[in-house]
Amino acid sequence: MLAAAIFALAGSIIPGATSSPPPEGYNWNVVNWQAGQSHGNPADPTTGWYMFNVSGPEYGEGKTHIPSFAAHCEGFADGIPLSSNFSSCTLDRSVGTPGTSVLARVIPDPEIRAHIAITYLFRTDDEARMRRNFTVIIVEDWARERPPHNFTVNPAEATAL
Repeated sequence: MLAAAIFALAGSIIPGATSSPPPEGYNWNVVNWQAGQSHGNPADPTTGWYMFNVSGPEYGEGKTHIPSFAAHCEGFADGIPLSSNFSSCTLDRSVGTPGTSVLARVIPDPEIRAHIAITYLFRTDDEARMRRNFTVIIVEDWARERPPHNFTVNPAEATAL
């Protein structure tokens, strides 16, 4: 189901983009996930926030190579439905490759749930130096009194047309 959401929303994240299925066995770890509303009223969300750590291992070789990364993401959203622009996440430079980026944003959705996109951008290390983009949409309830929690996700590769 999450993969279907990724494919359906690829164009809303990157205009004119399509998605490829996630590489088999490639997962990201999301740690200390929190996403909440400023005043906790899902019927009248005015502002929201998110905070979490995300990391992905090194994967594949040659043209399928994906460098490892680790980042801390936090940001805010506002409006009805809640939404935000992409915010840069803080990369752990001891993990991964220079020139990579991790971004997060709240995607507007009339559901009373958080829809947060996480995007990992990097260039291939071959001669083409092609830009690659892996994205996942996380759909979770806005936290009320739930403590931070951890889970894994399977990102899909978004490709511009």
